[in-house]
Amino acid sequence: MRAPPIPFPALARQAARRYRPAGRFVEGFVQGKLRHDPVYAHLLAHWEEWLPQAGLVLDLGCGRGILLALLAAARRLGEERLAGIRLKGIDRRQRDVAAARLALGEEAEISLADLRTTPIPACHAALLVDVLLYLAPTEQDLLLARAAKALPRNGGVLIVREADAAAGWRFPATVLAERLCAWARGQFRHRYHYRSAAAWRARLEALGFTVECLPMSAGTPFANVLFLARR
Repeated sequence: MRAPPIPFPALARQAARRYRPAGRFVEGFVQGKLRHDPVYAHLLAHWEEWLPQAGLVLDLGCGRGILLALLAAARRLGEERLAGIRLKGIDRRQRDVAAARLALGEEAEISLADLRTTPIPACHAALLVDVLLYLAPTEQDLLLARAAKALPRNGGVLIVREADAAAGWRFPATVLAERLCAWARGQFRHRYHYRSAAAWRARLEALGFTVECLPMSAGTPFANVLFLARR
């Protein structure tokens, strides 16, 4: 008989605690993300059916590596079904990479690199969570194509979360929240590039994926959608 899944609140506490060496501010930020952003609990609830049981799970634009820290914490707490996977993240923000490395140590490889130019290694699952909006449309298409090429033709999975530009009043709320976060980071002129959920789905289907769209804004006023793209 398999052990029951670890309750998400306990797992989130363990994951956030990993960031204490990076400072109380970073630890508090991670706690807030895990508490208020539904994507983390949702991914952890479905990882067994969505993510591979073995091979490389690659978080593209991993930021502080929060999702990787959750997976590592679950494995540390005895989740044997994660024993066969390897974890890797790539991000270009030096401070975030430093925090991810402190939180994960040798449990994940965290690379400092620009996703627009760095090679994407072969992997079994790739994630792009709130990443593509920072890129120009041509760069978005190129990154998606490169991620698709890195995945196996049978059984590969690409998980993308982006805002739906056709979501009515929720979309401006999402844009405003993103701009406020950017201003807090001192980024006052950054341009964002959004698409409708239908357009994202069409792009992924053109790359050979079967796509499932899931609303991913529960408990928030935002317009985020999770795209589960499989081969």
